[in-house]
Parts: sequence; structure tokens; C-alpha cells
Amino acid sequence: MTTPSTLTPDTLEGLAEDALTDRSERAGEPSWLLERRLEAHKRFLDQAWPDSSKDEFWRSTPFDRRFDVGVPVVAGEPGEVTARTLLSGLETPAASVTIVDGVVTDVTVPTEVAERGVVVSDLATAAGEHPELVRAHLGSLTTTNAASSGADEDRTVTANDAAWTAGAFIHVPADVELDEPIGVHVHVTRPGAHLPRVLVVVDHHASAKLYLEHTGGAGETAALVDEVLEAVVHDGARLDMASLQEWDAGVGHLSLQKVAAHKDASIRHLSVTMGGATVRLRPECDLLGPGADVRPLGVYFADEGQWFDLQPYVRHYAPNATSDVFFKGALQGKSRTVFRGNIFVGKDAAGTVTDENNRSLILTDKARADATPFLEIECADITAGHGSATGQIDARHLFYLEARGIPRDQALRLIVYGFFREVLAQLDLPGVEDRALAHIEAEVESADLEAIEVSDAAIKAEEHG
Repeated sequence: MTTPSTLTPDTLEGLAEDALTDRSERAGEPSWLLERRLEAHKRFLDQAWPDSSKDEFWRSTPFDRRFDVGVPVVAGEPGEVTARTLLSGLETPAASVTIVDGVVTDVTVPTEVAERGVVVSDLATAAGEHPELVRAHLGSLTTTNAASSGADEDRTVTANDAAWTAGAFIHVPADVELDEPIGVHVHVTRPGAHLPRVLVVVDHHASAKLYLEHTGGAGETAALVDEVLEAVVHDGARLDMASLQEWDAGVGHLSLQKVAAHKDASIRHLSVTMGGATVRLRPECDLLGPGADVRPLGVYFADEGQWFDLQPYVRHYAPNATSDVFFKGALQGKSRTVFRGNIFVGKDAAGTVTDENNRSLILTDKARADATPFLEIECADITAGHGSATGQIDARHLFYLEARGIPRDQALRLIVYGFFREVLAQLDLPGVEDRALAHIEAEVESADLEAIEVSDAAIKAEEHG
């Protein structure tokens, strides 16, 4: 378990080599890990923060106006956790790591899980106890010497590479199939910059479920969470993952959640984004082996003042692999969502089958949704598709329900719930669908249902058709 360091004078803007060295030595990290941090720090110094006027991937979200990098890095004196996690509702104990304010405050590993060789640990501890695993995989998907050519990360990721403060390490050995999910809970109670790191390794023909939950906030003071997750899923292995962004108001969240899928690996990634002031989420997957299959899924509901920027990115490097991106969101109040889906198919990825789709439901006139699905294809022998749609509740659907005696407010709720269930039903993870629908219900309950916009364009088209 990480020992809190009292030395945290650096800000995310002004990361200093001596502070990184001192913190690493105080924590007893191995020398190779300190070298990695200092190498990342050199890259950090050579980079600039994202510029929305120049960086295509940041064009829709102004970095300098949405994220404050001048705040101090938080790494000590953890506050109290008040949020209830998904794992707490399970009947049987599950392995978990809790990170609060830059400190690993709890690691729980049931005996029956440990006896199967599964490692669930503080990342800094694992670097010393399992150096062969951590050294081989930490940073393998984010640095320039990564296995794929897609590791051209910006300064937000490099800052985490250099200065992550607390992390979780999960290793599922070959041929081990876990039924109960493993949980990583990131909780914030203090203002400043939080830098959590998660590393997951699922060996060949193993399977695991992962819950990554984000909760808390710093009251009326802003907090910035700059997070990186790397997951390496080896041949024939399976990883089902849910990432829940349930922040309080005022939290800015930058998250790269990157997966490497090897031969015949199967990945299901669901993001549930409901909280936070600004959330920029990048669920990415590199398909490195033939037969790999990935399904990035997402649901989101933006309310007054919220800004969600969702950028799933799938890179096909191997032949005969498949991917299917499907995100759905609703907006109300003066809110903004950005969906930028990217599919890259390399020249050696013959036989690729891929699709990406985004659907946005605009409930009030001040909400704005932007959707830009991209395909970049270097190989002709593939099957690919993409699409997006943004609109209001269809008056025909509302009329159908009201004609059967269902009051308008209840009919509106049913339509919104049904809109999201199409995505949520695709991944069977205990408690996740119920938690997501509870958030959606709370959003709908707080809405002025009389103000919800309904489109009668379809009816007019029929009348004049």
C-alpha cells in the first residue's frame, strides 16, 4: 500500500525532476521505474499542452478553458469515501483497489482469488514484487516505443506517465476465468490534480471483468483528474470492462483507457458518463492479432453546464479482426457533447469488419451535440460502415404511448429509458445497467418534462408524402 508523501510542491503545469525523484525514492520504487518517470518527464518538457486551434483531436473542446493545469498535484492525506461502489452490492466478495486523493487506501483480495494466482495490488508495490510483469507492460501502450504505432500521445498522457501518484495493478494468469468482477475505485475529495494509473494484464485464454468507478469531488473548488489505464489482453483472452464517470460537479476528467487485443482476444468496454463538469474520455483499442474482436460501447447524459467529449478510437493492425463502436447520449439544459469516433484500418488488416455509430437525443433547445465518425482505411479487402444521428423525441412514439392511456410524463420516461437500453443490454455485468438507469432516471426526474422538445417532422413527412 502506498505511503502518503508530504512533498507535493509541484503543479501539473510545472512538474519538476527533483520532486519526481524525491517522491519515487520516498515510496521505495525500483530504479527502473524512476528511470521511466524521468524519461517521460523529458518528453513532457518537449511537449506543449493541447491547442484547440491546431490539434484536430482537440478542436471541439478548448483545453485551456476547460482544464486548469496550474493546480498542485494531490498525493497525500486522503479524505473519507462516502460513495457506494458496485462491488458492495455483490453477494460474494470481490477483489478491489481503492484510490483516494492520490493514495491507495485499500486493497482487498479474497483468499479464493489469490489462490488462483490472480494479483490485485497497489501498482507501486507490484513494481517491486512483480517487476517482470509491470516492467514489460507499464507504458507499453502510451510511449513511443509501444508495440503499436498509435502511441503518439499528447502532454496530458505524458504527464501521467511521469507523475502518476497512485495506481492499481491487476494480473489474471493464463487459463484462469473469473466470474466475479474486480473493482478499481477512484475517489476525489480534495482540489488539485489527481493522477491515477491502472495496469491490467490478462494472460492467454483467461477472462476477467473490471469495474472502474469514479466518484467524488472537491465541493465548490475544481479538481482535475488526469488518468491513464492500460490493458493488455493476450491470445484467446477476454476482458469485459465498465468505466463509470459519476463525478460531482466541478471535476474535470481526462482519461485514456487503452487496450491491446492480441490473437482471438475479446474486449467489451462500456463507458457510462453522467457526472463531472468536463469529461474527455478516450476508450481506445489496438487490434494486434488476427481474430481479435472489440466492442466499445457508451451511454452518456449531459445536463446543465456539462461538457462531455467522447473519442473512441479503434486501430486495426491485424487481419480478420472485428470492431463495433456504439454510443448513445441524451442532453438537456445548456450542455454540450462531442462524439469523435475513429476507425483506422492498416494496410495489413485484410478481412477487417468494422462499424461505428452514434445517436444523440436532444431534449431541450439549449443543448448541443456534435458527432464526427471517421474512417481511415489503407486496405481494400474490408467491410466498414459508420453513421450518426442527432434529433429529438419522435412525436409518433409519444403519440403511440399516449394513445394507449400512458400519461405524457411517463411516456417520455419510457422513451428515454428504451433509447439507452439498446446499448446497456449488450454487456452482462452485474449491477451496471441498474446503476446507469438510476442515473438516467434521476436526470429525467429533475427535468422540466413540459419543456422537452418533441419532433413532429416525421408526422409532417407522412402528411405530405
